[in-house]
Amino acid sequence: MNVLKTACSSALVLAGALLACGSAQAAPACDSVSRVERNIVDRADDIDALRAYVWRTTIIYGIDMFEVRENLEKWQAAVDCRRQMSASDPADDIAAPTLVAQR
Repeated sequence: MNVLKTACSSALVLAGALLACGSAQAAPACDSVSRVERNIVDRADDIDALRAYVWRTTIIYGIDMFEVRENLEKWQAAVDCRRQMSASDPADDIAAPTLVAQR
């Protein structure tokens, strides 16, 4: 009888672990985006601001308008994915008031 209880409890623990891992893996993985790429995406609506930012930072970061044109859609998708992930994360809603209270 003890063997049966041990086998059943082990099976339940294993099933719970598999379910927990399955839900974590179901979340879409977002591409990584650097701070400069996020800044470019933020300025993408205003072409003059975008050109000015790229012109100011091209020597430092080596990003030119040709690279921006080729990669802007990919960077926008990654930034949108990250924003959706942070918006849907309930831990952010809980942690935000405590961070403000600690300051």
